[in-house]
Order: sequence, then C-alpha cells, then structure tokens
Amino acid sequence: MEISIDIGDIGKFVGRYSLGRDNGQNSLHFLRIKVPAGQVDSDRLRKIADLSRRYGRGYAEVTDRQSIQLHWIDSDNALEIFERLYEIGYSTDMCGQAFSGACMGDVRNIVTCPLSGKISEFDVSDLSKKLTDFFTGNPDYLDLPRKFKIAFTGCGGDCVRLGINDVGMYGITHNGERGYVPFVGGSIGASFPGPTLAKSLGIFVPESQAFEFVKAVVEIHRDFSSRESKAKARFKNLVNEWGTEGVREEIERKTGAEYERVNVENPRPAHHNGHGTQIDGLYYYTLPVLGGVLSAEKLEFIADMAEKHGSGEVRLTPEQNVTFVDVADVNALKRDLSRIFEIRESRLRYSSIGCASDFCGKTKEPHAKEIMQKLVDHCEKRGIDDVAIFVSGCRNACGCHHVGQLGLVARAVKTERGVVQGYDLLYGGSFTELKLAKVWKEGLYGEDLIREFEKLLEVIRNGTEAKAD
Repeated sequence: MEISIDIGDIGKFVGRYSLGRDNGQNSLHFLRIKVPAGQVDSDRLRKIADLSRRYGRGYAEVTDRQSIQLHWIDSDNALEIFERLYEIGYSTDMCGQAFSGACMGDVRNIVTCPLSGKISEFDVSDLSKKLTDFFTGNPDYLDLPRKFKIAFTGCGGDCVRLGINDVGMYGITHNGERGYVPFVGGSIGASFPGPTLAKSLGIFVPESQAFEFVKAVVEIHRDFSSRESKAKARFKNLVNEWGTEGVREEIERKTGAEYERVNVENPRPAHHNGHGTQIDGLYYYTLPVLGGVLSAEKLEFIADMAEKHGSGEVRLTPEQNVTFVDVADVNALKRDLSRIFEIRESRLRYSSIGCASDFCGKTKEPHAKEIMQKLVDHCEKRGIDDVAIFVSGCRNACGCHHVGQLGLVARAVKTERGVVQGYDLLYGGSFTELKLAKVWKEGLYGEDLIREFEKLLEVIRNGTEAKAD
C-alpha cells in the first residue's frame, strides 16, 4: 500500500535548506547562506544583517566561497529562518555532516570572479547563477557521493583558486570565441588520495556549451565516484583513477561534443584588491575584511555605503573581502568607510585567510582566525605587509593552507604539561602555479611558533631556499 504524506509549505525547504553542525563557542548550529556568484544587493544584505541580529548574536562571516555564515543558530528557529531566506531568494549549502556514508553531497556555492562583467565583457556570473538555480534543490543532484565545488573566472586571470575546485572553468578567448579551459580534480582536504590540485583537461569549451559541460562533470561524479566511504568519495579520487584522458573521454561521450585541444596548464594569477576602473568608466573598490569577520551593524553600513557611492550592489570575494562596484568617487567611499573600518590596504590584509575553527570545535585556542590575526599583527609591527597567511583549523583545509605562501594547520601537541594547541608551518604553496606547500616544521606552539614563523618569513623575503633546522 502506498502512503502519501502532505508536507505542505515545508516542501519548499526540502533539498534547499540545511543547518550545519557547530561544536564550539557554545554554538550548536551554523547557517551558511549561498550568495549566487557572490553578488548581493543592499536590500538583501540588510535582511541578512537582520537574520544575524535576530538569530546569530549579530555575528557574520564572509567565507572563501562567497557565502555568508551565521552561528549560534537555534534549531527550533530553523523553519522560521528558512522561510525568511526563501523570501529573500537565497538558499543554503546542504551540509552533509549528519551522514556517515558517501551520500547526500551537493553542489556548493559556485565561486565566481568578483568583478565579472565589470572589468571585461566576459561576464561569467550569468552562467554561474544559471547553474546555481539548476542544481539547488534538484533531486537528481542531491545525493552526490560527496560535495562538489565549482569555480568560474573570465577576467583573464585566476582570481578564484581554480586549482582547488572539483571543476574550475578558466575563461579565455580562443580564435575570437569566448569559452573555458576546464581544470578538474582539485581538493586539498585530507580525503583520499590527499591534497590534490586540479589538472587541465587541455580542451576549449565554447561559452554556449559550458552549461552542459559542467552538468556532465557533476553527473560523472554522481554516477562513478566511489561510494565505498566518505574518505574516498571526492571527485579527485575518480580523476586520479581515470586520469584526465579518461575523464575527458567520458565527458565527450555524455555531451556528444568533441572539444578542441588547447594547451593551458597554468592560469595567469589575478586579484581584484584595491581599486580600479570598470569598462563603463566607473570604479570598483575592495574593502579588506581580515578573516571575513563582520557584524550586523557592519553589514548594514556596507549596504548604506553601496547605495550612497555606487549602484547598491557589492561582491563578496574568495579572499573573504567585500568589493564595491559602480563607484563614482573611490576616495569619498573610503573616507566614509573609515568611519567604521580600519582600512589597511596590503597584500597581508587582503589575501590572508582564516577558517572558522573556533566554531567547528576541532581545535582549541588559539583558533585559526586568532592565530592569523596574531601573525598579521606580528608582521605589521615589523613593517612586513607583502605576504599572505592561510590558516586552517584542521586537516580538512578550510583555510587553504596547502596553497598558501605561508600556511598553518592546527594539530594537537603532547607536552609535559599535557595536550596543547599547536600548528604545522608550511610554505611555498600557490594555487595559480598549481604548487602545494611544503612543510617547514610541525607541532609548533607558543613562542616556538613565532620564532619559526619569523625564521621562515626571513627566508622567503630573502628569496633563499627554505630549509628547516
């Protein structure tokens, strides 16, 4: 006998909304709000600020996937929060933490060039949003073996860390036609076969075929990636087994296309920090937000400034910053911003990344953002501002430490006084050069961490070969 259950209005939340699990700072749940293409208008930003104030103690974080994350979410308020997000027009990551097996993975927020359509005619955000709409809540794509990460850039460089995504689409113009060179199999977390940078498929995918191409890659992950265990279920494992040739052949079989071969192995590095001129003659300005940490009040202030000085839209960046677009007078904007923000424009402030390890409960103090702030302060006191520090609170590499010029990842260290919070120190990573960082020293804590950090910093700045004692 078939049983039918009417779930009414709640049905609109199924497959589109989820709370993630926290285990630190007395927070049990987080809400990771997808911001499609990282583009948010002032009205939505104010509504997110209100959610933060009502349900998340007025705290918010910009993530390195252009989402906005709130903490201290009470599960009893979930449906109320989801309803408000539904009205805003946003959804969340599905967060498959509750499932022990290789199942219920989803397509995460698609990272997109923050200045898409503003500094070049190649606007990749429309495709990014179209794919987001297609995958979000689509029952055919809600049971992937593990999460799937996608990135798009069309500005002429890699500003989205293509190499650490399951599929990264590098926009180029080839023989007068716009399209993409795909990179596949990136993931720097601890899952099998370990930290892996994406590899170029060596093909050109015309812009008109890119939607079907990405859809085919996600379906290959769904249908062929391992479901033996979560540790083996990331797409990188399948790419490692099949090789790029095998992946390319399966994509061409599914799409019925034969893509032209091109030779693009290393995307040109790019960032959109500071300010610059848009193609329409107006300006953009990126506000450095170290660690992406904001408050409800600051979100509202950003919305006010976006309306006063621009078109009312801002772009969230993969480096956890906020970019204002369509600005007429950058200096006037900065003067107003400096009323609330301490603006320090440096690579150190713009490009350093810290994950939210104080909330996930996987580390003790000092947490990732705390140690990042400490090391940034340490550098600035010494007049050093041309380096970038990436800090992860665990081996899942949410802080991208494997591709940082200076990377740190937390680990527990046994001492005579008991177990303390320590960090491994790495160096020499680069997502655009597709280089993983090397270990300098492991298990550092306290003054030993600062001392070794200083030593490594000096070696890097002198351009000499790094060798630990």
